[in-house]
This record gives sequence, structure tokens and C-alpha cells, in this order.
Amino acid sequence: MNNKNNYKTVKIFKVIKEVPKVKIFVLETKLTALPGQYLMVWVPGVNEKPFAVVNSSPLTLLINKIGPTTEIIHQLKKGDKITYRGPYGTSFKLKNGKILLVGGGYGVAPLYFLAKKAKENKNEIKVIIGAKTKKDLCLVKDFKKITSQVFVSTDDGSSGFKGYASQLAKEILEKEEFAGVYTCGPILMMTRVVQLAKKKDIFCQVSLESFFKCGGYGLCGECSFKGRLVCREGPVFEGKILL
Repeated sequence: MNNKNNYKTVKIFKVIKEVPKVKIFVLETKLTALPGQYLMVWVPGVNEKPFAVVNSSPLTLLINKIGPTTEIIHQLKKGDKITYRGPYGTSFKLKNGKILLVGGGYGVAPLYFLAKKAKENKNEIKVIIGAKTKKDLCLVKDFKKITSQVFVSTDDGSSGFKGYASQLAKEILEKEEFAGVYTCGPILMMTRVVQLAKKKDIFCQVSLESFFKCGGYGLCGECSFKGRLVCREGPVFEGKILL
């Protein structure tokens, strides 16, 4: 059996309350993973859920409280243990040159890992972080430690640009040239970003979020999107999958 399918149980080093429904879990381990890949986190007797790798060293996860499994995970504290397997899935292909990252809501998670790799690669990095309100914005301070070019948009205008992340992306893409555009978040937002990138003939990748029951084996078909299995063929795809 491939080692990535073996369960590993590790201690939690730190828990950070990022926003009201989101916590960041820093674990006492590191992982060989690529930006865009995900882990399956197992809560014994309850369920197993996929989460994007936010950082590989130390292994870091961003978890939104949206159901029974994540509610249990949110009760965990420093010193408690988390069980996972992975990593799984495809990763982002980092282009040389200036890149634009567009994250909507909790879609910022895999993009942060990509930003760290891009900094190591000496890319110029511009980031757009979008959310409904100021209190929903995630990882803003963390991205600012990587690049000074971090822009925020909120639907209600409570912080930064008033409007959608895709609208802010449109303004930026009309003024600047990029070697690559990478996006993760709501489908409608990503579709608009892909359309903008295509118009300027810019390489573009998206990371799709999907529910599945089989735990990344490609058996249940719950994650099928336009005939592609997100758990195995994704979660990272070329942007054209949304067009």
C-alpha cells in the first residue's frame, strides 16, 4: 500500500481562531506535499473530510466549522491529536514571472501554500482576498508576510474594495500583465476570473472544492464535475474546465 494511504496521528501544536467559524490547526509534523493538494482528516466513528494543505512545514490546515465532523475538530486544543492520510490530488503549475492569486472565502487556503512556493521561486506575487464581510476575511496578515501586494474585497464594503473579488481582478488584469492566474473559491467567482484570464490569453488554473464519500479513491462518483473526478483528477484543473 502506498504510504499516503496510511493513517498518521499527530499532536496539535497550535490552534488559531482566524475568524468566528474558522480555525487554523498547526500540527507537530511536516509533510511532503505540493500546493493544491489535500489531506483526508478522519474523526473516528464520525466521518472523514478533505482539507487543503495550507502549509507543509509545519503541516497546517484551515478548517471551517460547517457540520458535525468539523464541529468536533473545532473542539480540539493544543496537545490533542488529529488523524489524517494523504496528500492526494493534483497541484498548481507555477509559472515564472508575475502571478495573480484570487481567493474567495475559504478558498484562500491552497493559495497561501502556492504563495509560499512562489516566493521561494522569486515570483512577483499579487493577491486578492475576497469575502462577504470584513469578519470573514482569512489569512490576510499571513499573505502580507509573503508579499506587500495584498488586496482585499468585501461584498458589503466593510474592508477594502467594495464588490466581488472577480471585479477587483478585472481592474487589475486590465492594467497589468501576468504570467499566470490562480484561483480558488465559489464557482461563479472562479468562472469570471477564468474568463478574464482567457480574454488576455493568460495561463490560468482553478482549485475545485467538492464533497465525496470514498475518501479520495475515485469510487463513489460524488465529486464528478463535467465528467471529471475532482478527488483524483483534481482538485487543481486548467481554468477551461469552468467554461
